[in-house]
Amino acid sequence: MTNGARNKIKQLDNDYSRQVASNQHGYQQRRLQVRRRRFITIVAVFGALLLFFGFQLINTRASLQGVNRQVATSQVKLDQARTQHTKLDTQIKQLNNKDYLQKLLRSKYDYTKTGETVYSLPNDNASDVTAN
Repeated sequence: MTNGARNKIKQLDNDYSRQVASNQHGYQQRRLQVRRRRFITIVAVFGALLLFFGFQLINTRASLQGVNRQVATSQVKLDQARTQHTKLDTQIKQLNNKDYLQKLLRSKYDYTKTGETVYSLPNDNASDVTAN
C-alpha cells in the first residue's frame, strides 16, 4: 500500500471498534506484565544460583587453603622425623661398633680397664665422642 492509499482509509468510531481496540490494548498490557514478571523471576533465580555457587566456590577455596597449610605443616614434621630417624640409625650403627662404644665409655663415663691409669693434663680437653 502506498502512503496515499492509507490516508483514504478511515477508522470506524463505534462501540465495537473501541471495544476491540481497548481489548487489544489490554491484552498488550497484560502480555507486557507477564513478560516483565518472567524476566524478573528469571533474573532472580539466576542471581540466587550465582550467589549459591559463588559461596560454594569461596568456601571450597578456603577449605583447600586450610588443607594445603596442614599438608605443608605435616611435610615439615615428616622431614624433621626423617632427619631424627637418620640420626638415630647412625647412632645405633655406632653403638654396635665396639671401638666407638669403648671411646664413648672412656670419654663420657671415665671408664678404665683394670690396671689402667688415666692421666689428666691441663691442656688436654677431652673431646666428646658423641659430637661427631
